[in-house]
Amino acid sequence: MATIKLRFEEMLHMDWYEFIKLEADKSAIVDDGALASLIRICADTDDIAAAKLAFDRADGLQATVIEIEVPKFYVRYVNAKEIEPGAKELEDPQDAKKEKKSSYDPASAKLRETLAEMRGMPQDVIRVVMLYKKRIEKAFEDGTPLKEDQHKPMVKSVIVANLLRNVKKGKFKAIELVFDQIDGKLPKTIQLLGGEDIYVDDDQTLVAPANAIMGDDGVYYAENKAMTTIWLRGFANSQKGLESLAEGLEDDD
Repeated sequence: MATIKLRFEEMLHMDWYEFIKLEADKSAIVDDGALASLIRICADTDDIAAAKLAFDRADGLQATVIEIEVPKFYVRYVNAKEIEPGAKELEDPQDAKKEKKSSYDPASAKLRETLAEMRGMPQDVIRVVMLYKKRIEKAFEDGTPLKEDQHKPMVKSVIVANLLRNVKKGKFKAIELVFDQIDGKLPKTIQLLGGEDIYVDDDQTLVAPANAIMGDDGVYYAENKAMTTIWLRGFANSQKGLESLAEGLEDDD
């Protein structure tokens, strides 16, 4: 027997007519009935918790991103009057204009991929998908055979269309779910040393490095990434550093 996750993926890739036939099948196993109930809630209601469960079950839980803001170390070249010559790599204007082709494949795309694709379509796609869904259900109830050219949206498309319909209606939880599914959860940020950058003066160097920029005070300065790396290693290997990091993780959101 397939796992719940695999079976759910199979059902998401059904067209809507296949789904309602399975939904009406009295001989279907209990797991199929439970999954069909979840799909039905996602397709017909504004229960956003059910939609979130569908995304979690189909594509897995989203990780909570932890962003650690560390101080950057800069060197101020207080006596430098010029910077080393350095060439900046220029972007080819033609490359900037090239548009990426969509790699979306309706047959294999997951739920989040379907959401990402439909978000870029005209808003009328929501109405069209739900209209096809309604026509298929009416034909099934009436026992009328479908026309050969009848478009049958996939289950995942119906779920996404209904979610986007709730977004259009201004349902906050629906909007939040869409943002989370596409861009990920908002990261939890931990600032080390208050996030303050550290500046060190160098009065011996007369020519600043090529990556230096001039500050408002007329002094050249540049980030010293090597110093930042050394500091991070020391922080990670210190007991006090680990304790402060743990405290940040325990703070309320």
